[in-house]
Amino acid sequence: MQTLQQRIDSLAKLGQELQWYVNEFVQHNNNFYAEDSPFSKAVQLAGAANGWFTKQSVIQAFQAIIPWLSQESLYNWINNYSLPEINNQPKTIGVVMAGNIPLVNFHDMLSVLISGHRFLGKLSSSDPYLMPFIVQVLIQIDPAWQSYIAFTDGRLQHPDAIIATGSNNTSRYFDYYFSRYPHIIRRNRTSVAVLHGHETDVQLQALGTDVFSYYGLGCRNVSKLFLPHGYSVARLIEQFKVYENVIEHHKYHNNYDYQKAILLINKQPFFDGGFILLKEDKALHAPVSTLHYEFYTSLQQVQASVLQHAEHIQCVVSSLPMQPVQTIQPGQTQQPSLTDYPDGVDVIKFLTEL
Repeated sequence: MQTLQQRIDSLAKLGQELQWYVNEFVQHNNNFYAEDSPFSKAVQLAGAANGWFTKQSVIQAFQAIIPWLSQESLYNWINNYSLPEINNQPKTIGVVMAGNIPLVNFHDMLSVLISGHRFLGKLSSSDPYLMPFIVQVLIQIDPAWQSYIAFTDGRLQHPDAIIATGSNNTSRYFDYYFSRYPHIIRRNRTSVAVLHGHETDVQLQALGTDVFSYYGLGCRNVSKLFLPHGYSVARLIEQFKVYENVIEHHKYHNNYDYQKAILLINKQPFFDGGFILLKEDKALHAPVSTLHYEFYTSLQQVQASVLQHAEHIQCVVSSLPMQPVQTIQPGQTQQPSLTDYPDGVDVIKFLTEL
């Protein structure tokens, strides 16, 4: 049975190993495909299983989690809790994993493992290779992890608690099916940005990262803009052009063509950037390749709207303070810290109270 210190040590070594793989990939011009590299095989297989998982997206996902896996980050994280040195009563935590972006449930696995519980992951068919690769590396570092980690592509057998991520439709099924277990059930969320009209070009280009990373498929991607009345949408498109190569991805391009056709058929006004469609719409969620916007006359109006729809919003991006709404700076949505829990639900607290 591992101690908390042993778990931290091996997880920090995992971060070092993953950093080495990423560095090798980047140094070889994003084409590190040595036949004997398990990392290369995982990247190739991930892309074959899910057309959205380009090499760039997969590497970005690894670069997002590696900073978590340092001694300093792990200590700073767990110091907020009273974790025992040895978990004498480990529970089996079933995690139903999503596959919208690479490694989307890594934080859940890390939370389970650092808490000394057993992780039982139900892999998404959209992301069946990347997490097992990471576990393979971790077990090579410390074979003791082998008895604490398992994956299944079938039903979760006899879990003590459940963490499940899905759509609003699947969440209703999860609520019913897992009602007898302690559980965290996550639903669809998206992110919004509030502009004040005086953003610099650099800030707007940073906002583009929040919009276009992972082709807009994550809950931390901005899909809705709140713009001051009279704001120039054309200026926004101009600054977003640094991301125009997203249109070269065939799946994204297909979505763009389809959404544009729908707007034309319905005779709805929109801005066409040639790689992104901007449509005035009150809805928070926008289809892939489309960005909704809404004009406002006062920040109080925006704050009221954000608070009203808080359960559907993951991040609020703005260079303005908007108390009591918590905001993050443009360009930061895809760099969450260990304490940025999905849906704002403290997973470690949940696990320690089982």
